[in-house]
Amino acid sequence: MKIKLVLWDWNGTLVDDANLCVEILNGLLDEYGKKNITLDFYRENFSFPVVNFYRKVSLPHQGYEFDEISKKFITRYREKWMKCSLQENTLDILKHLQNLDIRQMILSAGNQYDVEKFVKHYGLNTYFERILGTDNIKAEGKVELAMRFFSNTEYKSDEILIIGDTLHDLEIGNKIGCKTILSSMGHNSKSFLAGFHNYLIDDLRDISSYLLH
Repeated sequence: MKIKLVLWDWNGTLVDDANLCVEILNGLLDEYGKKNITLDFYRENFSFPVVNFYRKVSLPHQGYEFDEISKKFITRYREKWMKCSLQENTLDILKHLQNLDIRQMILSAGNQYDVEKFVKHYGLNTYFERILGTDNIKAEGKVELAMRFFSNTEYKSDEILIIGDTLHDLEIGNKIGCKTILSSMGHNSKSFLAGFHNYLIDDLRDISSYLLH
């Protein structure tokens, strides 16, 4: 069946912010006297829920300390996010899908207010009918957000395409029963993703050829 709706992930998929996240994490690791991580390590190990990743790198991952470190992370992200650029060819593929009359929305683990602000900053509002973000700063609740949307939409699962950059996006696609494309340019590496999914792209423009099949 023809794809009628694309649900885009935001962080790492449309905006290139993995380097910034590693920079912020290393600042936090310094404060806790822990060993810094490389971008390669991050992309091979990052996962949702983020508490699992924090545990892996020896950062606080529960209770009050996790709440506080989540606040520090988002505060620093909000201070520096404007130095991030869109992923290469983002505008090309958004325009292409719009020309194909495919509706587009964002489904993000990011806070609703933040994602709306980011999308507006990059001038992308006209491409998205709706932005679905979470109500917290811990990157929690994306699965529930997706399920709630799907239970109230007229779209069938085989009419929806999820495009993301992490294993979490694939998990959501499988939960809904829709097709998923994973980009190798974001928060998880190609080698990591290849162990779970066989449709990976290295260029957002490759989505157009996928839609022809």
